[in-house]
Amino acid sequence: MRLPSVRTIELDPRTIRWTLISAQLLALIVYLLAVAFLLRTSGGTLFLFSVAGPVLVLLATLALAGVALYRYLRRSSLFAFALFEPGDVILQQGDHGDFAYFIQQGEVEVIRRDGEIETMISLLSKGQHFGEAALISNAPHHATVRAKTRVRVAMLGKRRFLHMLRFVHPSQGDIMSAMNQQATKQAVKRAKAAAQSKKD
Repeated sequence: MRLPSVRTIELDPRTIRWTLISAQLLALIVYLLAVAFLLRTSGGTLFLFSVAGPVLVLLATLALAGVALYRYLRRSSLFAFALFEPGDVILQQGDHGDFAYFIQQGEVEVIRRDGEIETMISLLSKGQHFGEAALISNAPHHATVRAKTRVRVAMLGKRRFLHMLRFVHPSQGDIMSAMNQQATKQAVKRAKAAAQSKKD
């Protein structure tokens, strides 16, 4: 079995850092254009400052707003999203877990090992969940879960799950179904936001 090659669906911190640096450089260029205009007032410096300045300020503002929005959405989201490739082990039998996984796309195999013998217990697909026992108890996983196809999952951590329990009405029958619905709603919101940002 291959070790997991988890790829979380989020921006690389280097991308965020370079976006912030670029915004600062654009603002610095605007200040230099203003200084050039003040020191040597001419038609050329007036044109550069009045045309290029607002465009550069707008680009810097958009970059800063994008980073701020991304950080806000990431902090306020209950779920982290991750991709697993076929053959990746998501959960290992016997390990302790801190996440419940809600399948957004793809299929996983649930496998139980007895010595050298592997037995496939079930096949899970979109809309199903696994690993929820980790949120309720500290018991180790009873089975291994391996990606059969490319899998996209929403991951809910123990701390956020316990926080969420305070807001879920006790009359709701199946808490895990409620969590799965919440994960699906957030995935749809993210997809719409990504589509909207591509249009802009």
